[in-house]
Amino acid sequence: MTTTPELSREQRDAAMVERYADGETLDAIGQSFGITRERVRQIIAKVGGTNAEESRKNRMAAREAATRAAHEAFLAEYGDLAHEMAKRGVTRPDAVLKLQALYPAIDVDLAEEALKGSPILFSKAQVDDIFSQEALAAGIWFLLGSDRSLAPDREWAAVNLDMSLMSELRAALESAEASPDDVATILGVIGAARKHVVENPSASIPGARYQALRDELVGALGLVSRQGAFPWPPTRQTVMKRFGGWNEALEAMGIGTTKQGRSKGLLKFTREDYDDTVRDYCFHASAAETKATYSGYDHWVKQEIAAGRERPSGASVRNIYGTWADALRSVQE
Repeated sequence: MTTTPELSREQRDAAMVERYADGETLDAIGQSFGITRERVRQIIAKVGGTNAEESRKNRMAAREAATRAAHEAFLAEYGDLAHEMAKRGVTRPDAVLKLQALYPAIDVDLAEEALKGSPILFSKAQVDDIFSQEALAAGIWFLLGSDRSLAPDREWAAVNLDMSLMSELRAALESAEASPDDVATILGVIGAARKHVVENPSASIPGARYQALRDELVGALGLVSRQGAFPWPPTRQTVMKRFGGWNEALEAMGIGTTKQGRSKGLLKFTREDYDDTVRDYCFHASAAETKATYSGYDHWVKQEIAAGRERPSGASVRNIYGTWADALRSVQE
């Protein structure tokens, strides 16, 4: 509670007006002068001071300024350390937990908010990473079999599919409320596809076709993706990220690579071109005081092309780096 020295009435009234204008509440002012909040309000209204709305805005502005100062102080002390963690692929929640463990005096809520509002690009927890390489490959087998309208071969699956893979896929499908019949059909189609490729070594599936079938069949089976519930079959981008490219995934599975495929999109632009482009866009976004988003990149590319500067598309950038966030992190050094 703020205390005040002996003042004349005029000085007291002027002090009330000034403190209210600075955002102090009527209650706090009244307590320091030993009068009610209503009496303070009457005095301020009589003198012609700040109204309630202006005082509220001043309080909010003061609170926001204090919050910004706290965030800036936190980042000044821990920002470089958090940046180094982000470069190593640490997620923001994990970075906060690490800081809390090593620096127990920090305010966890302040740390979370400060890092959330900072330009540091942390990794996001990837739901897809909970699956084994075999489970990701099984998604390709399933959609390759679906593309060829293969009937489920449950006998082949029973003899040849590993129990660990079957258990993993059953758990994923059942968590998405797939019926037992759907699970059995999917496992049977995986078995049929693997048998089909043994008998037809040239059989393959382009990445674009895989993605189109994935989106279509997930919806048709009612297995709509929900956070943490159904990331299987994985997206094409996930497969490419885990295997290093679409054809690399097919080769690892013993499937013929597709003629439509190309070496990770590097035919038209070099890796240095991609790095320079992403870096240029980040500089553009920073100068415009906006976030470097994927949609913003596509808009910027159109402007660049209109100005006669050829740039890789957003889809190509994702193809090269795996995800948009990975692209930003690659030039964050």
